[in-house]
Amino acid sequence: MRIRHLGIVVQDLERTAEFYENVLGFKRLGDARTPGHYPGKALDLSDGEVNYSLLQPNPEIERSEWTYGAMGPNHIGVTIEDTGAVVRALKDRGIEVYGAEAADPPRFFKFRDPDGVEVDVATPERGWKF
Repeated sequence: MRIRHLGIVVQDLERTAEFYENVLGFKRLGDARTPGHYPGKALDLSDGEVNYSLLQPNPEIERSEWTYGAMGPNHIGVTIEDTGAVVRALKDRGIEVYGAEAADPPRFFKFRDPDGVEVDVATPERGWKF
């Protein structure tokens, strides 16, 4: 068994897709689509193993603010070889990096994506063991 995909609600499909493509190296799996069961648009990305369905609800759908401790996903964790390149890309965009190890470049750190979703980044040797 393995995870096939994660659905992540976003404010702007293109803005979030561009961020994940250009900062973390995700690949776009096609154009935005309108799924029959979802009141909005979707766009799929992949890290090569797990797909990420970005979901943008119709504007008239009421949205609630996520708070730490709410039920549901808490963060996304990714493993990346060149964490230094990611830190530079984030800083170029004015995005704060926090929780970083003292190493340069850090083997582990966190940041928030354009929609406020926390992402933790680790090198393969610092990440989860399978």
